[in-house]
Amino acid sequence: MSTALRSLRKPIRLFYAPTPNGWKITLLLEHARIPYEVVPVDLAAGAQHAPEFLKISPNGRIPAIVDPNFDDLPIFESGAILMHLADNYAPQFLPAEQRSRVIQWLFWMNANLGPNAGQVSHFNYYAPQLAPDADHSYARGRYKAEYERLVGVMDRELKESAFLGGCDSATVADFACWPWIKPWRRWMGSTLAEAGYEHTYRWYEAIKKAPETDAALAVLKEEARAAQRKRESRDMSDAALDSMFKVQRDSRL
Repeated sequence: MSTALRSLRKPIRLFYAPTPNGWKITLLLEHARIPYEVVPVDLAAGAQHAPEFLKISPNGRIPAIVDPNFDDLPIFESGAILMHLADNYAPQFLPAEQRSRVIQWLFWMNANLGPNAGQVSHFNYYAPQLAPDADHSYARGRYKAEYERLVGVMDRELKESAFLGGCDSATVADFACWPWIKPWRRWMGSTLAEAGYEHTYRWYEAIKKAPETDAALAVLKEEARAAQRKRESRDMSDAALDSMFKVQRDSRL
């Protein structure tokens, strides 16, 4: 146990829903064995728009944390959360020798892989319900093509090292990317290996088989399965869709 971890006196409060963005944080917390308490955020009920949550996460998105060991410091945005946790409690997941390269891959995920994978998800599951009369084929094809291109970028990196950023073990960059690779087969219709991304497949399986990963995915697992069934059935209620995708026209609200 690191000296930094021993200084953690109170558990991290994690505002969470079982989505790829939420899994990024539980992956690090479980692999680092950082104590935490889960505060569920019901996205379908619109809890992410509640004033008390917006004080913690101004963008109205999960995940977010409150760190009681830093005077109840609120932190939103997954990349910022991962860096805070690694810097203060688990430095082995942001190693000094590869810090710059790991941060580059973490920012790459936040700017590229995560947003594009999110659009693949949106146009697969939600757009057909939000606009059932529209033709979404162009958007769906465009984002799937970009998602595959980005997996190719990862594959070239992972040909040179076991984990992202030239590392021999997982770091915050890997925990950030892994949840957005998890849906590959569902979205693309083949395994990573079948699609020719053997290095990404090897990396994916290495993280998947860790017991800490099982624990990370187990948080609100039944809720995650129920939400997935709803998405795939395209039978979400109008109220749930409105709660998840409504636009605040007045940014001061």
